[in-house]
Amino acid sequence: MHLKYFEYIVIYLSVLLVCVIGGALARISFLGKGGDEYTANIVFWSITALSILFYALIILFLDGIIVLFRKIFPKKGSSENSTVDFIPSEKSENVGEKQKQIIDENAPIYLVENSEENSVNQTTESVNLESIRKTQLQQKQQNESVKLQIALDYIRNQFALYVTDEDFVALCNAVSLYSKKEEIPNDISVHTKGLTNLDLYHFGWNIWNYFRPIKQEEISKLLKIVFVSLDDIDLDSIKSHLKDEPQKGNIKIQEDLTDYQKI
Repeated sequence: MHLKYFEYIVIYLSVLLVCVIGGALARISFLGKGGDEYTANIVFWSITALSILFYALIILFLDGIIVLFRKIFPKKGSSENSTVDFIPSEKSENVGEKQKQIIDENAPIYLVENSEENSVNQTTESVNLESIRKTQLQQKQQNESVKLQIALDYIRNQFALYVTDEDFVALCNAVSLYSKKEEIPNDISVHTKGLTNLDLYHFGWNIWNYFRPIKQEEISKLLKIVFVSLDDIDLDSIKSHLKDEPQKGNIKIQEDLTDYQKI
């Protein structure tokens, strides 16, 4: 900065020196032609001042010419601007490289955090699955309980007049075990009064149809084990007569025990 000022001082002093020399030469020339000292001094200062003024006018004129030239031919200025613009681009590239470096350095941290998040998500999903299983199991048990209750209500309505309370409880227990596909004990003996074997066959078919897809052999086994009147009849015979004459007897064929509850 100081060097630039020094250059300006040198330039302006040189111009002033030239102007003073010009004024001095004009004064000497005037004295050589017989002029007086007073007038010669006026000539000196006048020529010096005019020279400085002339220099200033030339500078201003040239400055205006340069400005006009730049407006007409702005390529030089645009190239300078492009050079200036190029520097920030280098800086932006450096910034981009630094950002990339920061991202690379923090990548392991992100992976660890992401792994922990995945672990939490997996745990949450496992808890959700367990909750779903528990809810579905409860719903299944509830549906089975409701279905069994319909069957027991049907038994109560059909056998209330024909069995004792003790035998009714034994029959309900046997049907409950049958619905769960569990083994029925051989010590159950239900005596009926007023019911024929056809009624018992129809009852067996209705229970089998309601709890399908259990095989008919199983309901035939239940009838043979539970009812004393069917003890001497073989299983194949019982199975073959389950749906004989569906609308005869006290217990008739009922396609849907749920609909029976609505009657």
